[in-house]
Amino acid sequence: MSPILRRAAILTTILVSTTAAQEVTAQSREAEAAPQIEEIVVRARKRAELLEDTPISVTALGETQLRQIGATRLDDIQGRVPNLVFATPDDGAAVDIRIRGIGTPQTVSIAFDPGVGVYVDGVFLPRTIGTLVDVIDVEQIEVLRGPQGTLFGKNTVGGAINITTVKPSPDLEGMAMVRAGNFDTVQSRAMLNVPIPWGALEDRVFTRFAVSQDYNEGYTRNTNLGERQSDRNSLSFLGSVRLLPREDITIDLSGTWSRSHTKGRGGECVVVDEKGPPFGSDDFYDACRSTRPFENNADVSQLVDVESYGAWGTLAWDLGELSVFDDTELKTIASWREQNPRIRVDVDMTRVPNLRRSSAGGAPDQGTPGEQRQISIEEQVNTTTWDGRLQIVTGAFGFWEQADESVVLAADTVGAFIDNKRTIHNWTWALYGQATAELTDWASLTAGLRYTQDKKGLSLTTQTTPGPVAEPMNESKVFSAWTPMASLALFAPDSWIEDTPVDHLMGYFTYSRGFRGGGFNGIALSTDPTEFEPEFLDSFEIGFKSIGFDQRATLNLAAFLGKYDDIQVTGVRDLGDLNGDGIPDFDQTTLNAAEATTYGAEIELTALPYEGFRLDGSLGLLETEYDRFDNAVSDLDSSRIDRSGQSFDNAPEIQAHVGLQYARFLATGGPTWLEGILTPRIDWSYQSQVHLRGPEVAAAVQHGYNRIDARLSYTFNEERTQVALWGRNLTDEHYFDNATPTVSSLGTTSRFYAAPRTYGCEISHRFH
Repeated sequence: MSPILRRAAILTTILVSTTAAQEVTAQSREAEAAPQIEEIVVRARKRAELLEDTPISVTALGETQLRQIGATRLDDIQGRVPNLVFATPDDGAAVDIRIRGIGTPQTVSIAFDPGVGVYVDGVFLPRTIGTLVDVIDVEQIEVLRGPQGTLFGKNTVGGAINITTVKPSPDLEGMAMVRAGNFDTVQSRAMLNVPIPWGALEDRVFTRFAVSQDYNEGYTRNTNLGERQSDRNSLSFLGSVRLLPREDITIDLSGTWSRSHTKGRGGECVVVDEKGPPFGSDDFYDACRSTRPFENNADVSQLVDVESYGAWGTLAWDLGELSVFDDTELKTIASWREQNPRIRVDVDMTRVPNLRRSSAGGAPDQGTPGEQRQISIEEQVNTTTWDGRLQIVTGAFGFWEQADESVVLAADTVGAFIDNKRTIHNWTWALYGQATAELTDWASLTAGLRYTQDKKGLSLTTQTTPGPVAEPMNESKVFSAWTPMASLALFAPDSWIEDTPVDHLMGYFTYSRGFRGGGFNGIALSTDPTEFEPEFLDSFEIGFKSIGFDQRATLNLAAFLGKYDDIQVTGVRDLGDLNGDGIPDFDQTTLNAAEATTYGAEIELTALPYEGFRLDGSLGLLETEYDRFDNAVSDLDSSRIDRSGQSFDNAPEIQAHVGLQYARFLATGGPTWLEGILTPRIDWSYQSQVHLRGPEVAAAVQHGYNRIDARLSYTFNEERTQVALWGRNLTDEHYFDNATPTVSSLGTTSRFYAAPRTYGCEISHRFH
């Protein structure tokens, strides 16, 4: 083992969890519960290494932390990770994930790749629908900030979220949890881990099954139809098998199925600019003004029904020593996934049948449910040489995708609709390699390179009723790129820090390039699949990671600068009344903004000032600016404007979080099984002002807000049973995280609010 790894193995990367604090010995139970420090191991560079020795900005949230913050869906981690933002559109099924201000130009279209990649057990989830996964039997979530252009599947220009599920183990164990709360909330989780004890299968085959169910009635009311919106209604299943046919081979197979069936998000309609009666409606603006943040009068019974399923597997073969290479591992990761969405939403959120979007199937004006299919395979080699001082990761990646959808935009007032049928047929292949050389006991150098070919194909047919069917348009092109990275990590020698409070100190500098392939304009209102070019981000990051005060505190700091070119952005253009039917015509377009700069910093702190007490803190600072973007489309009136000097949409300059937790052992004086640990926790978070559309649309500016969450848990029965009270957004802050781009077309925008105050109770039990 290398000197750095030997030293790192004895260092602690602190993040104390409630569970760790609860694993107290019989002696410690005579006093307060003593905190236990556990190491955080991440795979941000496709190999296991300690968090504090990884020279990139990464946040890792383990199973216990996810439980503490009540995370039941991926977006529940927002507020705990600096410079990370989630926004869901009106359907509530897709998601725009932004890291350091970089996200997806258009979440509701299959024609656009995400800017932040989400991976489950190394498998890339390529579409914004199906990415907002339930947190079910998750071991760890890692958020990697900055371009991950070398090692991760499809190039991810903004960053990556790496989700690792719990693998089957040799022990018989299980868990069940039920949570209830306001808005008729009922959530449940169950897990069963079963080894196969029969004959030749004993100690070689292990199975694990998990199921989750989420339901709430919804916190938004549709007074016109008497329905609830912004609801949750999902069921998910995850099954895994671990096979050990030989001592040097591990095979992990997983399958998943989930379905979410809701009424979508309910929005508030806001009048921005009265343009005259849209689509012949006289009382539209009065209907719009009568809506409220959690109350509307939509005329459409919304439907969001998304079924997702698939399977993936990993074969890891420990080849051991091969010639000059040591500890060689060959890994194969293969996957197949499908998503079938049915969506119907009221775009304007009023009782006037102004504009409806549908791919629910049924009548001709309801569109056709979508079908999305993906297959991927990755071959990866991990090895070391030079007496363990040179670590190498190399591999090849292949990805194939086909997706179909028929989206109808209907103006029911005048009986007109546009049916936009589109099919994508994409493939990607890439070769990559990255090596880390330990130059000395205190310095290591990493360099990597990836070559990617990304083929995009789009077939588009647009039919306007009344009107003829347009000629089908087919476009296809291959985009390619080289994306390098380099990193220098410096470790402070023990002699430098032995008389200081610092136990471990690493400084680093990292350069990386991210790439998102180009494509063709395939949005619901699009009539021309105009080509847009790939975008690139060159990122420069400097930081340090430290452990101090006898392994009772960690402080991590990263400062970054990004040079962003050919940025993919979308806009809505008012084309006027082209055919003289009295109905305004619109088009959605995709442009490449010329240049932009991003810069900022992230600070993360964990401290254990005394036994049982834990402090978590983080601060994200971000500045984004278009250096040159003189052909932008105004979100206010669709005119051509110059956005040079403006900031990105949904890019808060400040995000802050502080979490306080205290675990104390209680001797009840009753039966021993009732003795346990009482743990109160409170979390405060803040996000500064953002504009969700161009800054010219004042109605789409969300001002800064504070949020407070809390949890009080009691763990007893030899740490097997836990009861808890929880509350989220306790001060009942009203803030929206999305606004529709309809000002230039309808003169209004619909704002979609996050959940108000929620609270409830929870009980869980584990056995083993």
